[in-house]
Amino acid sequence: MFGRKEETPKNQSIQVLNSIAVGTIIEGNVRTEGDLRVDGKVIGNIICKGRLVSGPSSEILGDILCVNGNLEGMCRGNIQVSEVLKVAKSANIDGIISTKKLTVEEGAVMQAKINMSNSSGNPVVVQKTNIPPTKS
Repeated sequence: MFGRKEETPKNQSIQVLNSIAVGTIIEGNVRTEGDLRVDGKVIGNIICKGRLVSGPSSEILGDILCVNGNLEGMCRGNIQVSEVLKVAKSANIDGIISTKKLTVEEGAVMQAKINMSNSSGNPVVVQKTNIPPTKS
């Protein structure tokens, strides 16, 4: 107990969920070792070493760097996801997207240049697109 320091093994991932709630505005960069959910507004860059989830009411005005991402809100900036990016139908994205795998639900609004790597690691570039929501 006293004088003895407990250490977390280096190979154990940090299981932390951080949340930026509706009505919260953060001006400045956000960096986390765990997962992050944004339902408020972030004016600055986000570096997330886990999963980033942006809720439907979220606004992110800055660049995003994360391992996995689920975007449902508004993002203005470059998005770099090392694994899988899922874009929901409620999302509105403007920027350059770089990811290994991308899923986009019908109805999502995207004005983006998309860079994807295939299984061999070679980049596959999809030129700038403007995908408006479909009319039901």
